[in-house]
Amino acid sequence: MLSVALEQERLFVAERLLSEIERRHGLPHPEQREIPPVIVDRFLTAYLPETRDGEPAPLALEYAFSRSLSDALDLMREVVTESTSGIGSALYVHDLDTGIAGGMQRAS
Repeated sequence: MLSVALEQERLFVAERLLSEIERRHGLPHPEQREIPPVIVDRFLTAYLPETRDGEPAPLALEYAFSRSLSDALDLMREVVTESTSGIGSALYVHDLDTGIAGGMQRAS
């Protein structure tokens, strides 16, 4: 069982990271983001879907938590879709315990 302090720290870091990613991509920040502490695990995966011709641009990040890096990678394989004509997708994985982050952005 995780300590309450660790759960709260993960939640705080996750909320801050999501806000930073939204700002980086010019997305509106939700007035009230409610992340239930019970779903917060060690790895935060955030994904901004690509923009495709003829479709509205995404206005929100998709995100999920996982217990291990391999679970985060599996999640990305299941969720992330890319087309040859899409632009602007971004993918981030953050280790909420160590602060190590990895990201990938597709600009063209």
